[in-house]
Parts: sequence; structure tokens; C-alpha cells
Amino acid sequence: MSRLRKAVVVAVCGTMTLAGLIAARLAVPSLLRSPSAAIAAGAAGESGRLRFAVLGDSDSQSYHDTLMLGDPDARGGPWRATTWQWTEVLGRLRGDQVDLGTWGAWGTGKYRAYFDEAFGVLARTPPKDDYRYNFAVSGATCNQLMGHPLREAIRLVDLMNTEPRAWRGGIVLIRIGINDIGAHDVLDELSRDRNAARPRALVDGCIKEIGAAVALIRAHHPHTYIVLVGVLSNADWSAEFDNWQSARQMANIDAGMDLFDDGLRKLAAANPHVHFLDDRAWFRSLWGTRDPQGRPRYKTVHLSPGWAITNTSGDDPHNAVVSDSHAGVVWNTLWTQHLVASLNAALGLHIKPITDAEVIAFLQPSFAESTQSASRVREEVGASQDDAK
Repeated sequence: MSRLRKAVVVAVCGTMTLAGLIAARLAVPSLLRSPSAAIAAGAAGESGRLRFAVLGDSDSQSYHDTLMLGDPDARGGPWRATTWQWTEVLGRLRGDQVDLGTWGAWGTGKYRAYFDEAFGVLARTPPKDDYRYNFAVSGATCNQLMGHPLREAIRLVDLMNTEPRAWRGGIVLIRIGINDIGAHDVLDELSRDRNAARPRALVDGCIKEIGAAVALIRAHHPHTYIVLVGVLSNADWSAEFDNWQSARQMANIDAGMDLFDDGLRKLAAANPHVHFLDDRAWFRSLWGTRDPQGRPRYKTVHLSPGWAITNTSGDDPHNAVVSDSHAGVVWNTLWTQHLVASLNAALGLHIKPITDAEVIAFLQPSFAESTQSASRVREEVGASQDDAK
């Protein structure tokens, strides 16, 4: 065999070996990863703060990410500076007790993540500005908890494994599924038949993937709490108000959402340290539901300074939802207050409850900006009317 041919054979074999190594590493979450120095030393995390990680989609990705969410019109548009996502609220109001990880730029492109992972280096994708333990990514579906390219649960557990003692008594919150079963076409199928095959398959697929993520976390960190957040119904989103205006259609959609939530309840019941959080029940407690005929008849949330928040869409904080269809700052702040109370009650934690006074103080800058903006608009209208005269 010529030297050139030998060189080619060696190169090809090396490439195949590398490809095989990468494929094997990506197929088995912990293959070839050597224990880190933190594990060997049994290192504990920062004393006195509760480790808190998140798996999910855009309902949990921080709004002030400018790497992945670079569009200036996203997440509040003109009010983005004072429009906060719930993990950001939690970090600001209870960062002295809850450790979401350092804020920074985390993650790489997916191919770099594959390469890092294959050689035992901690990996995550895509790059975004966020808390270190927040693995939620906009657009994520349930299969991204364990599957490519995100592998959210696998990569979070790899990170947790570097400090196992720090995660004893910590929390992993999983909030995902709306991108699987919340699309208009899925809800429309449900509205006609609550037992429709495709929506049911999507729900079953989600529960299977969430179950796999729970099993993985439990296998490595049996003393870490897991919180499973139920799915919201996009029939409550203002963009869908003209659709499904009948009691039967809405009952069918609700039955589909119940199927998802009941699957999470079963997972929680079957696993120690796992808690289910009913998101739709919380939403109904504030904004209510459609009327018995399926027509929008939502309530207005009134906060003590005279702020009225309606179940409408718009970047001004008087809207429950921002223009790009994500929870607004009031929604996220009240949800964080509810989350802390729920965790304390269900898990016996001692996070300081978020008071109504703290909620108002936190929201004050958002509504102050709204008032100033409205004043500027009135001044501009008045000036233009004067010019017209």
C-alpha cells in the first residue's frame, strides 16, 4: 500500500472513530465524562441560597436576553426595559434566597455544543443572555428536553453533576408543552373532537418526554425537588377570541388541556419530591374564563394604585400579554408571587413570601413609564392640533 493511500486510510479511520465517539457520547448522557474536581471534593454550592434551575420554552427564557432575542420590538418593545420575565422577577425580589446562577452569556452554536459534549465539556445551545441554571429556550418543544439540538434536561444534569451537594433540596422547574399543543390547528382539532388522534399523540409525546427528564434528574439527584407546571390554554389568548365561541368547543379544548395536566399529575404522584403546579387554575383565579357560550368575558385585575390590567395584548403594562404574545410584566410578577407561596406550601420551603406591597413597588417603574409615555402622546397630539389651527 502506498504512503498516500495509508495516509488516506488513517485519516478516514480517524474521522470515523471521532464520528463514532460523538455519536456514542450524544446517545448516552454520561458516557466518557470524568468526575469534575467539584465532585471529587464533594463541593457544596453557595451557602444559604436555594439552587433553582429551569427547563422550558419562551415562557421561561429571560426577556432581557439580547443575544438570542435581539429584536428591539420583542418582549415589551418600548417598555422592554421595565418588562420582566418571571425568573428575572424572582432573581430581583428573592435573589438573596434563590440562586438561579450567574447572569451572563451562556451557550454556543449547536455544532460546537455537540463537539464539546462528545469530549466531556459542559455544553448548551443556543447562545443567550440568561441565568446559568435557566436552560429554557424560546420555541422549545417537549422533545427538546432530551433530544437534539437542545437536550435541555441532559445538559442541565451534566451541570448539576459538577456540584451534587449544592442541589440537595434545590429545585428544577419544568414548564413546557405550549409549543406542542397550543398551536391554532391543534386547538381547532380539539374543538371538534376532544379525542382527536393528533392532539392526543402530541400530549402523550410530551408526557413521555417530561417523564424521561424527571427520571433522569431523579436518577442523578434524588433529593432535588422537581416542579411540573401545567399547560396554559391559548384559547384564552386575545388573538383567538373570535374562535371557538361555543360551550361545546371550549369544553373539548379544556378536555385536551386536562389530558396534559392529568399526565403531569400522575408523574408527580408517582415520584417523590415532584410537585404539580396548575397554571390554568391560577390564570382563572385572576382573569377568569370565557362565558358559558364560549364568548370572551374575562375579568379585569385591579391593583391598589388604580392600575387596571385586562386580558388583552399590547406592550403597555395595562395589558396582561405583550405584543409578541408572551406574559406581560404584571402577569409575570403576580405569577412569581404565586410560585413562591406554592413552593413554600407544597415543599415546606421557607422562601420569604412576596408581599402585595413588594409587587406594587416592583411594578411602579413600568406604570410610571406608561404614564409618561401617555403624557408625551397627548402633548404631541395637542401640538399637532395647534399647528393645524
